[in-house]
Amino acid sequence: MYMKITDLSPRPLLSSLSCLFGILVLATPAHAKEVSKPAVKAQNKPVVMAYYALDKEEINHYDEGKVAFPVSAITAEKARMLTHLNFSFLTISQDGKCILEEGTKLPAAAKIFQELQGLKKHNPDLRLQFSIGGWGYSNDESPTVGRYRTAAATADNRKKLTQSCVDMVREYGFDGIDIDWEYPRAEDARNFVDLLKEMRTQLGQLKATRPDNKLTPQLTIAVAGGAFNMARTYLHLPQIAAQVDYINLMSYDLTGPWEKLTNHNAHLFGDAREHMFDNPLRALPIKPALSKKALEQRFPSPLPLTVDATVQQYLYAGVPASKLVLGLPFYGRAYFQVEAGENRGLYQPFVTPAGDVYAGDPSLLVGCDTCTARKDPRMPGYGEIKKLLAANLGYQSFFSNETKVPWIYNAEKKIFISYDNEISFAYKIAYLKKYKLAGAMFWHLGQDDEEGSLLRSLYTGLNPEAGLQGGLHYEPK
Repeated sequence: MYMKITDLSPRPLLSSLSCLFGILVLATPAHAKEVSKPAVKAQNKPVVMAYYALDKEEINHYDEGKVAFPVSAITAEKARMLTHLNFSFLTISQDGKCILEEGTKLPAAAKIFQELQGLKKHNPDLRLQFSIGGWGYSNDESPTVGRYRTAAATADNRKKLTQSCVDMVREYGFDGIDIDWEYPRAEDARNFVDLLKEMRTQLGQLKATRPDNKLTPQLTIAVAGGAFNMARTYLHLPQIAAQVDYINLMSYDLTGPWEKLTNHNAHLFGDAREHMFDNPLRALPIKPALSKKALEQRFPSPLPLTVDATVQQYLYAGVPASKLVLGLPFYGRAYFQVEAGENRGLYQPFVTPAGDVYAGDPSLLVGCDTCTARKDPRMPGYGEIKKLLAANLGYQSFFSNETKVPWIYNAEKKIFISYDNEISFAYKIAYLKKYKLAGAMFWHLGQDDEEGSLLRSLYTGLNPEAGLQGGLHYEPK
């Protein structure tokens, strides 16, 4: 059911990945044969899209050296492994315009944007975009979510928002816009399509005004991974896809502290022992109506919320595989007061507060000093997780052959952590290749270890030939 991972050093893992890519064969779900085969978009190389996150306080105090992951930490090697870098997040003002959060020092932000532009000396093809929204600004409970709904509601509002966003693209030299509205409601879906159409139109006009920039501005969006939020706009996905260059699947946060039992954050496949959910897509008013048999085949229920389910549901909706970008988490989710049970803490009750603002003990994740410093132990980055495993603190990592992801359990401290590593990434990369997806994106770049182990494993997995570069090669004369 699982295997214990005893060595997480980069070299043995990368060696294992090379073997894995050579022998891995993934089973095709029985219902997948019904998917039409859209034409694959021509592209030079697979998408590797990173989110780069700085909040208002980090921007305002950037020059004071208080930023955990400044632009200078994006090395030349890391820059060369990316196709897109999304600065996160911008939001919408009260009067419906694209802005940095109120109170952000614009000169400080402009300097950061200039530093990001400097990455192009290492990778001239790197696309720099800014992302609008994010969970904090646009979820249903956010005090600013109404701005998103209003901005999309009328033609005049859509033009005003789009023009302000395009102005920022022009002013700061960005190469596109990423929209991360989490999530448009069903009643917002048509307006959302119209907003994307307006953005596509204005970005197309911008191309002609800046001949010095070789990169055509792109429009990308981040969309729900779980079926419940996906259901809001599911019937409009073909129209949405037609307006954008890429659709970034947030195929993570599939389970979390809002559930009753520990589970994986982003497992590729389901486990018969995990909690199953009734499929909300069955209740959609599909026209023409499907027979009961066809409905059951198209929308299996009950189902586990998995990466595989996410991908297949978007393919069935009619989204071209060549526009789908698989989302990968560079972070884990920690749970506390977890008994071992039969599976080393997996599928067990826990005591971990949910909610966006954490008000509990910040030191619960024993050994993660940076988690304590930011006053939230629930979402350690991969770099922090590696340090926990390397320390003699009782953390042990296991791997599920069913779900193709690892987890960590500390029997003494009763701590469970769901996360991804190079091995689980190998399975996911093989999966996205099988279905001819455009590539992968991840949240977020600053959560990797200092060596960039996850990014490197992602890049070399998508670009196997990249691993043959450098060094002295034996070349007979």
